[in-house]
Amino acid sequence: MLKELIKSKGIKQKWLALKLGVSEVTVSNWVKEKSIPSQKHLLKLSEVLNIPIKELSN
Repeated sequence: MLKELIKSKGIKQKWLALKLGVSEVTVSNWVKEKSIPSQKHLLKLSEVLNIPIKELSN
């Protein structure tokens, strides 16, 4: 789901990692669904992507 969201918004994983203060590997793992963002990072993701947090936690 995250992969489609960032792709549709034209966002690079590297840029997203910088905005969130996490490593590129962390973002890559979220995109590949190897791990899930913490509640804190879900909130930041919703702000950066300008989408409701519920959309990220489906």
